[in-house]
Amino acid sequence: MAPEQETEIYKAIKQAIIEQKLRPNTQLVEEVVAESFGVSRTPVRNVVRRLASEKLVTIIPYKGAFVSCPTIQEAREVFDMRRVLESAVIHKVCKFLTEEQYGQLEKLLDDEREAQGKGDIFGAIQITGDFHLKLAGFSGSSYYSRFLEELVSLTYVIIALYGEQKTKCCQDHRTILDYIRSGDAEKAERAMLAHLREMEEALRFDQAGNQSLSLTEIFKSGMRHTVRR
Repeated sequence: MAPEQETEIYKAIKQAIIEQKLRPNTQLVEEVVAESFGVSRTPVRNVVRRLASEKLVTIIPYKGAFVSCPTIQEAREVFDMRRVLESAVIHKVCKFLTEEQYGQLEKLLDDEREAQGKGDIFGAIQITGDFHLKLAGFSGSSYYSRFLEELVSLTYVIIALYGEQKTKCCQDHRTILDYIRSGDAEKAERAMLAHLREMEEALRFDQAGNQSLSLTEIFKSGMRHTVRR
């Protein structure tokens, strides 16, 4: 199977998780997913491993693979860690951000605004995560990028479990980037912390989301017909 086709399956499953079609604790049955996409189980297994490495999926020995389901305590710990990590990122980026890097962040904000305008929730949420990861990448620390990538992936699942299918991050990101551009690390850090706090406070820990669709229902779209053995 061509690598690009495997990537398409990965994107489809990840999109289904972010869009709350695949709910936390939903089992990814290899043969069902494979049949839905018209492929063998091998590429599905590879995709599941990739999703597990990003913490979007949990593999339980002798039981199978399930969409991750962070507890309320784990969700709060994710945001606690993000606040610590991203505060440090802000201070480094304010010192070392180049004009080229600033341009890349500006482009992300443009893309985020466009996705929101089109009602592309999946695209907007993806770009929201990319903005934070790009900042970490520009900090010059591979550790910041590595740890934040896991936390951002977990945030996707947390929002799918406890949040809403929308994003209001664009203006927050604009404010953060403006402070970074001016070199004001203290204001940029406060803006980042307020942004993360708002994201956490928007979560509804007192109620669960809707039940997920079946795997066949989720992947029975035209996507299935574009992926061949």
